[in-house]
Amino acid sequence: MAVTSCFKKLKDFHTTYFAPYGYAQFNVLFPFIFEFLPLTKQIKVKFGINLYSSIIGNNLNMNYTNRIVTKIDGINALEYMKNFADKYSIMSKDSSVRLNSVFREEFWLQNLAEYPLPLKNNITFTFLDRDETTITFPYVIIITKKFDNQSHIENENRFSLSLTYTTRNAFNYIINLEKLNWYEQKKNNNFNYIMGNTDVYYYIHKNTNTSIIRLGSFDIEPIEDVKQIFLAATGETLIIDLIGNRGGQSCLAYGLLNYLVPEYSSLHLLYEPMDGRITKPLQTFATIFSLFPDSILDLRNFSLFTNMEWMKPYINYTRGNLTDEYSMKWSINCDGQVFGTGKYWIKNGTDKNYFKSIYVLTDGSCGSACSLFLSKLKYASNFKKIYGIGGGYYNNDNDLFESSSYAGGGAFNWNDLVQYHNQINNDSSSIDYLPTSAYLNLNVFELYINALDRDYPREFLKQPIDRRLNSGDYFNIDQSLEKIIHDHIQSNGNRLIAYSLIKIIIFNLLLIIFLIN
Repeated sequence: MAVTSCFKKLKDFHTTYFAPYGYAQFNVLFPFIFEFLPLTKQIKVKFGINLYSSIIGNNLNMNYTNRIVTKIDGINALEYMKNFADKYSIMSKDSSVRLNSVFREEFWLQNLAEYPLPLKNNITFTFLDRDETTITFPYVIIITKKFDNQSHIENENRFSLSLTYTTRNAFNYIINLEKLNWYEQKKNNNFNYIMGNTDVYYYIHKNTNTSIIRLGSFDIEPIEDVKQIFLAATGETLIIDLIGNRGGQSCLAYGLLNYLVPEYSSLHLLYEPMDGRITKPLQTFATIFSLFPDSILDLRNFSLFTNMEWMKPYINYTRGNLTDEYSMKWSINCDGQVFGTGKYWIKNGTDKNYFKSIYVLTDGSCGSACSLFLSKLKYASNFKKIYGIGGGYYNNDNDLFESSSYAGGGAFNWNDLVQYHNQINNDSSSIDYLPTSAYLNLNVFELYINALDRDYPREFLKQPIDRRLNSGDYFNIDQSLEKIIHDHIQSNGNRLIAYSLIKIIIFNLLLIIFLIN
């Protein structure tokens, strides 16, 4: 936990230490899923978790739905959650986004590869009544793999690869078991389910024909489903739900931008520069491990690098009072050879009809490739607004929290780092004492969004949401979708009224001129 805490302080999802395999199989399950009420700064029990009830053998936790929680373990509930978010959440440098992430997932399902083992057997919650009532609930540990004995766990920690998705798998399992995935239910009064599963869904709003796409990640696994859904989406208005999207493949983000935004059919506008900070380890590392030069684009002339020239010094930058040397500005060319023909690109055989209006729904925990996508989508001619749910960390109710968090670029695995270290150092004693199944992710380059600031990396810029919704319900988002659709209709109505008034004024002026003449 000392190592884990060290990297958590950076609030950078790319610079993270993942504990060994065995620890990653253990998840602490809490009795409730909470909801934060931004207007009143209160914490409410949204759901009691049925799986928790079945494990402890009673349904006491199911009796507190919609009750206000005032204290957790004797501490003011909101302060408790804020402290937890500040200490353990790494989704963003924005406090409100960290708090959102905690309420959505990180508090009620804690993986022991990322969070410390509880130091006692239970936790207490105090509920708001005429007289405050305090109830004690035992901690429950879900083990996602069968271990025969203690030595079995130890061997898993020493010799197995790190596992990073056990919490995600457990989260998806519980959400579906509890029927809390709004998109998975597929039956809604005002929305028609069209297609999709797991990470990506496509719905249509019945009355307005608005397309809604839930995009849970930019991972490579569901890429064909993502492409099919975006090809199938119709109408003039699109809402993309990016809540809880932790990123994935930047090339998928580029592919979707190319498909959705008319301006981004241009290579020069689509790709953005990256900078690699020049260090001896980075140069040596890049030499040892192939970085596929065919996929690296020289932004001076948009030709491909055929060697390691992109590593040569390019410019000195001063950041955080430190001056350092940075490499050539370059970008990832997602096709390798020819623009627009790779697996990440959505191909439409007919003339492309772009959505006239695109909206996004987020809680700010939109990281990495998701942030790249949203940061560039924000400046598209057919993009309208970013709506955010949750927030309210500060006293100012009008505070607009960060829409997404881009925390840097490339990641190296711990075992690769050990191999690299051994190749350039005879004495490896300083690095190999940790279990080989643990791994470490390291930042090595930074992304620049030209529309934001061509000389300042995305990591250090805050891109706020455009409008905050006072609903923080992650599991019944139809109200949030309806609000966006209502705003869109109202906006178009106001625009039509304005156009009509302008036409009337112009007509009257022409009439007056005609009569005068």
